[in-house]
Amino acid sequence: MGRRPQISMAAALVVGALLVLSPNLPANRVPSEDEGVFLYVARTIAAGGMPYRDVWDHKPPGVYLLDLVAGANVWGVFVLQAITLATAIWLSYRALARGGFGPYGAVFGTIAWVVAVPRLFLEDGLQTNFPEFYALPLQFGALGLFAEEEARHMPTWRTAALGGLGAAAAILKPTVLGIWLAIALVLLFTSATSGRWRDLVRRALYIAVPFLGVALVVIAWLAIAGALPEAVEQVLRYNAAYSVFATPLGRAEAIALGLRLTLPSGLVLLALAGWVAAVSAPRPPIVLLAAAALPIELVLASTGRAYHYYFLPWLPAMGVLAGYLCWKLFTRFGSRFSFVVLVACVSMAIVPSLLIGRLVAVRDDGAAREAATYIDSVTTSADPVLVWGSRAEILVLAERRSPTRLVYQYAALATRGYASPARIDELVADLARERPLLIIDASKDSFVTPPLDRTGFAAWTSPEPQYAWLPETSRIIDFVDANYEQVGVLRQSGWPVWRLRSR
Repeated sequence: MGRRPQISMAAALVVGALLVLSPNLPANRVPSEDEGVFLYVARTIAAGGMPYRDVWDHKPPGVYLLDLVAGANVWGVFVLQAITLATAIWLSYRALARGGFGPYGAVFGTIAWVVAVPRLFLEDGLQTNFPEFYALPLQFGALGLFAEEEARHMPTWRTAALGGLGAAAAILKPTVLGIWLAIALVLLFTSATSGRWRDLVRRALYIAVPFLGVALVVIAWLAIAGALPEAVEQVLRYNAAYSVFATPLGRAEAIALGLRLTLPSGLVLLALAGWVAAVSAPRPPIVLLAAAALPIELVLASTGRAYHYYFLPWLPAMGVLAGYLCWKLFTRFGSRFSFVVLVACVSMAIVPSLLIGRLVAVRDDGAAREAATYIDSVTTSADPVLVWGSRAEILVLAERRSPTRLVYQYAALATRGYASPARIDELVADLARERPLLIIDASKDSFVTPPLDRTGFAAWTSPEPQYAWLPETSRIIDFVDANYEQVGVLRQSGWPVWRLRSR
């Protein structure tokens, strides 16, 4: 391909990514709750702090580091997301084309998963940011490398690259590792059927060494900064306690929800048809891998609550299976099937395009901006501010710091099997030491967070059985009552504002 076609393709990829992500432009929307936490952690790292040690959160560190690379600001995150999606699209087409699908199958399979992104990634009036999204180019990179490497008698740098990509995916979120688990199964199966056990050991070492190398670099970074024990506590122990509440029925319902969310574009129907075709006939290595990965990914996505973005890791395998189905039909019916492919691509894009058009026009509700503006007007950049609830984006917008590493509280203080009186004591000690000038009680619009006033707390009940606030939470209310006075209520949101009493 010449220089001009390459430039044209790159431009087309960027334009396509910008169109899909246009509702995420931060001009008329604030960061979502998750993105607020990620940006806050990234800014903490930029200021010399560390995740886990200085900010409590239970995600692996990959998304914080990416936000740091993006400048720890909403515009940088949007640019990074556009680059991520454009790269994933390019790697998708490349993997499917080199996997044997031809240009029509590669284009169709790529479009099939891209049009499913808006429903799984975007939200009304918010800029979203999820680690599962950043795993897409890693997944497609792994698919393409495996397809090319499987035909070789000896492993090469491509096999080693699979290990590096797997480690990068793991430090984003372990639930995106379905493709790498499928690679292990496929290698084991092919080695067992052909008796190539020595080759299996060689390829396993090629994958394991770079995987462990990347993992050890991250572990060393955390250990040197004294954050490793807290990282193990928050990422491993908390998530173990969190996932135990996923019952078999809840897991089945989560999978059903994911299938329903991928239905408007038709992706789930195409992928299931492609999967049936793949298990009933000879198939290229990339299809075997996708067919093995999809059931694994269905299970991994159901390990927690059924959030829409949990299903983003399904898209690469589904895209491959949709492209494979197109290639099978094109092979059977010839060039006259190209018109059907065109009509199908346009049809798949109708509902997602309408969704994007609606979301572009939706602004945020103004509550976080109002709170940030108020904080900015009555505090200085040196004043710590406590936002009670899960609205850490307020601190990001106001460019203020929290007096405690518990920048949002419900996960650490209320998750059954993890919450303890010691963490409540930690929060009270932090407040006593830092004495935040303001407390914004955003509990009314936060996830499973009781109000700070004593009467409201006594009457409050958790809407989620997974979360239960301990009786010791009253110590926080005691501290607020003894040291703060309510000075008003924010007009738009109705959030109470507490100010430190003069001494």
